Amino acid sequence: MGSLLLILEIGVAVIISSLLSPYIPRVSMPLVQIVLGVVWFFTPGLPLLNIDSDLFLILFIAPLLFFEALHLSRSGMKRTLYLSISLAVGLVLLSVFITGVSVHLLFSAIPLAAGFLLGAALGPTDAVSVAQLGNEAKLTQRQMNVLSTESLFNDAASIVSFQFALTALLTGYFSPRQFTLNVLYSFIGAALIGALMGFILNKLIMWLRRARLETTTNRILIELVFPFAVYWLGEELHVSGVIAVVMAGIMAVYHRIGVGEDLAEVNRVSSAVWDVFTFVLNGSVFVLLGIELPLAMKSSIINPRINIWVAIGLAVLLTLMLLLVRFLWISAMLRVAKAEDTGLRRKMTPERWHSAAVMTFGGAKGTISLVLAFSIPSQVDTMTNYPVRTALLFIAAFYTLISLLLANIVVPILSPKQGDKDGHKFALANLEMLNRTLVAISRMDNPQQHFAVEAVMRSYNSRIARQRGNVMSPEEMAALHDARLEIRQWQSLWLQNYMRNHLDCTDACQRLLAPIEYSLTFNESNWRNRLRTRLYFIRLKMTIWVRSVRATIRFMWNRTVEATTGSEDIDYRRSLVTSIQIHMLQDAIHHEFTLINYRQVPPVIGSTIIGELRTFLRGLQAPHMANPYISSPEQVPVQFNDVLAQAYSIELETIRKMAEANEITHDQARRMRHNVFIMQSDSVQ
Repeated sequence: MGSLLLILEIGVAVIISSLLSPYIPRVSMPLVQIVLGVVWFFTPGLPLLNIDSDLFLILFIAPLLFFEALHLSRSGMKRTLYLSISLAVGLVLLSVFITGVSVHLLFSAIPLAAGFLLGAALGPTDAVSVAQLGNEAKLTQRQMNVLSTESLFNDAASIVSFQFALTALLTGYFSPRQFTLNVLYSFIGAALIGALMGFILNKLIMWLRRARLETTTNRILIELVFPFAVYWLGEELHVSGVIAVVMAGIMAVYHRIGVGEDLAEVNRVSSAVWDVFTFVLNGSVFVLLGIELPLAMKSSIINPRINIWVAIGLAVLLTLMLLLVRFLWISAMLRVAKAEDTGLRRKMTPERWHSAAVMTFGGAKGTISLVLAFSIPSQVDTMTNYPVRTALLFIAAFYTLISLLLANIVVPILSPKQGDKDGHKFALANLEMLNRTLVAISRMDNPQQHFAVEAVMRSYNSRIARQRGNVMSPEEMAALHDARLEIRQWQSLWLQNYMRNHLDCTDACQRLLAPIEYSLTFNESNWRNRLRTRLYFIRLKMTIWVRSVRATIRFMWNRTVEATTGSEDIDYRRSLVTSIQIHMLQDAIHHEFTLINYRQVPPVIGSTIIGELRTFLRGLQAPHMANPYISSPEQVPVQFNDVLAQAYSIELETIRKMAEANEITHDQARRMRHNVFIMQSDSVQ
């Protein structure tokens, strides 16, 4: 039960981070998850753990690296492979040597081999952290290709170096020749095994596809099991399981071969499953990192034999030294590299120095560094008569923390997201988001709700048409946002006044009023008002749900005239809500025309609001057409509201996916979500 509780609590922490991240766009999600892990550590009663390095690599790193390699740009990797491999192997080995010598000279109680252990643990960059950098920084495609490919390949060099340093520390013997041969065997052998497994996976999927045996279920199960199998096979053959998984992912091309709706649907579902799977794994990795950071530092802080300030100074000095070495290495590689168009070496211009600086700070360390540090055996302390393991754990934890902070703070400063002064980029991003949402809405079509889906699609087509023909300035977009809020506030007052004059329509007016008030809370500055309104909204939704359940149970249990009357009462209330809603929208259109005539709203803004209101009004007033699935005209607006609510949920999900894929910025996603929250007040569920 302890392990089950641990998994459940990590899952809750990941969910909390996903809920908090949109509200703190300047802080990347990994940092939020690390903070939650630190909070976990200091919360009484929650379990703490030391991660087994082998188990961590196969459960977390193997599937994450496979997913990254599967979607890696092959052409981009080919263009930057030499630079990435030099960073993944050459720079890692140089960093191991520099770290080992520096730690031994500055901290004489730590043996040279133990210093090499620390250098090997600090060698690998974190693939997950690198993938998250694009959320807050505008990196070029070349920079992202270099950093991504480096993070995929440098684990092997670090792990092999760590194993040899540990052997040298425990036995006192080290063979440079044997070390070189083992590095080459680990790389080449793993690459061959991974390529073979990727080739077999392609053949298997293609055979299933030709035999018409490929289904969503078996395709996803094969993909999920495959990276674990490849990693296990590589480790059993004493080569790098990490490199084997990466090479298998690079060789796998089955998802890009073939056409047809069935294949597209399988790929879509597979992508959705992998999105959720990798999000949970990524979040779990950083929550665990947050737990491990204070755990790694705690022993050193309470140990009287370790001067904590010396350890902090050493970690800071190592950070500066390794950043300088990394910057010089990248600069040298850029200087040696030849241009693709001319084939000549290029001088270091300010732009190229800037690129070197971005890639220097972009090499963030992550959980795998701490996992390797935790795998140092405790017998090292007995051999050296000094708490070497404890000191190395503290230095590794502090270095990892500095590295992550620098990557998430300095990189966005060096390479900030470009502004959008004329609103053109936001318009294009919004247009792409609406088109993707429209495609997803079209998949909801079925005979039962065909006309409702068609009406909702017309409303989205109207939004797309307005977006194409009207690129607004930031001032106009702000004015449109204020106009939407104003019309919602007017509708709220209209409904409150209608309730006072028609007491028998209180329930119907409350159903319309609740989503409007809820949407307005996103613009409230007073948190008490926001909380009060949202609690009222939740209470009203629960009341409506309970009433519906009671009516359904009464109908299913009694099957009497009374139950039938109750069902008719429900239909009557729904039609009453629709009629009040139509009346309100008609008056709102008239109100907006009045604002335009008195020049209180610019015509372009007012016409946009009127277009949105009229589109929604046409959906509610859709004529009853011959359809065997619709028993009465009153069902049309009810279905329209249901489909519209689903469409807004799809739109929010599309925004989330585009933000996670770095196709839109956090600010653009926030503005898009805010617009949806306001428009959601039109739908009544």
